Amino acid sequence: MMTTVLATATVVMIMMLASCSNSNETGYQYETRYLPVQLTGSDKWSILDVNSGEVVAKDAFDNAPSPIVSGMFYVMNSAGSYDYYDIASPTTPVAGSFGSATSFSDDGLAVCSRVGGPLCVIDRKGAVVRELPKEVSQCSMFAHGMAAFQNDNGLWGYINTVGDTIVPAVYSSANQFLYSDYALVVDANQPTDSTLGFTVINHEGKVMYTSHSGDYKPLQPYYIHGVLPVLKGDSTLVCLDENGKEVDNPIDDDDQVSKGGYDNYTRTPSGDYIVFKGKKTGMVDKNCKQLIPIQHDNLIDINGERLIAIDGDTFYIIDRTGKAVGNAKFSNAHMSEDNPYATRGFIDTDLAAASLMMMFDETSCCGASASTTLMDMNGMLSPDALPYAGNNTLMVPQGPYIIQYVFDREIASATADSTSASFNYDARVKCVVMSLNVNHCPANTEEAVVKKVENRLGTKGFVYARDGIFCSDYLSAITLGYDSGIISAIYYMRFNESVPQDKKKRG
Repeated sequence: MMTTVLATATVVMIMMLASCSNSNETGYQYETRYLPVQLTGSDKWSILDVNSGEVVAKDAFDNAPSPIVSGMFYVMNSAGSYDYYDIASPTTPVAGSFGSATSFSDDGLAVCSRVGGPLCVIDRKGAVVRELPKEVSQCSMFAHGMAAFQNDNGLWGYINTVGDTIVPAVYSSANQFLYSDYALVVDANQPTDSTLGFTVINHEGKVMYTSHSGDYKPLQPYYIHGVLPVLKGDSTLVCLDENGKEVDNPIDDDDQVSKGGYDNYTRTPSGDYIVFKGKKTGMVDKNCKQLIPIQHDNLIDINGERLIAIDGDTFYIIDRTGKAVGNAKFSNAHMSEDNPYATRGFIDTDLAAASLMMMFDETSCCGASASTTLMDMNGMLSPDALPYAGNNTLMVPQGPYIIQYVFDREIASATADSTSASFNYDARVKCVVMSLNVNHCPANTEEAVVKKVENRLGTKGFVYARDGIFCSDYLSAITLGYDSGIISAIYYMRFNESVPQDKKKRG
């Protein structure tokens, strides 16, 4: 896997992409009626109707189905490509053998590509609606009738559902119109100072307003409930409307819940609150009226009407009153979107090698150097430290690219009761992993890219040392490898910590 240069930590915050589309502003990523699960005692994947509790496709898949949006989903097959299915006939592929795929949207469309082929828009029957220009290297799934695309120059724009370009590719990053008709983009001509400018446009490409991180730092890359939550200064939470004016938070109604004596609480998109007391969890409404008794190990809100209750190792579906829905018990559920972008079925190997080379020099990689600590990358973190507890890697997806910052210790440490955690701001970046999945490309792609990078490392001040490890005069090091169609370039801050990589061909 591979990535782009990280100019500032705020870039990542603005470029984070949510996973699925929704035609309203309920706050849910998509309308979930069907849920991919692994039934208790099974390694295979099934599909569960959360409304009725009925299993509609039992042990049907070896790999996890994607989220089921508008009745459509995809699954990786045994050959490593993707097949699309309709929930009306959940075990018979509608169309298949795609090297790259996104979920469908409420528009009844998805974006995909075949190995060696261009990106295209398909309908629910798998018919091609529009083949995208060959210079389009990646494209998001549709949301609010729009999809973000990137061209070979690394710039972003938007297409509509028939594949016409509505917003030209002039931005360095572009987020989806996920919950509204407004999206955050970042101009390609950024200043070199420590602030990052961002712009909000509507779905016709009209600029609504422009701001920068010196004034506001967006906490998420999309509008929801008509507002964009941002940090004003370092710690003041405010909301901006579509014109960039400060307005009241439309969902700020947690006063009563905060006085309820709970150890912690989390607001659901439907306006209820999952509350925590000791080691147990329940749910109350915004008036602190109990809906689900505090008796479960955990609760996961699915769609406002159904939740996953977790007790020990057992998962099951309950309604908003805590009543079990159906008899299905499961040990795992898949609710996230693995492929928010589809990637063209071929890449320019010279361009891929050159873009990877731009991400590092003898002293730094993707904005991190040997002296970089977690404090220096604070803008990339969400406010809650608990999800980071026990993990030493900060992963930043950017379309098909992924950067992993690996620290010399865990990012956060949890309290003894695991109800909260604190960041270890003095943790130091040990290495940076840059990765690119080229499974959607011909089988010799990874070998060609890695060879071209290795042949050019001397221009960056790196010379071959031993065992596939290249070292600089500053004692930084880099290794390259690939496995299962994934290219990995690992930049070590210190040569003595470097480890060689394998080079394993597909098949």
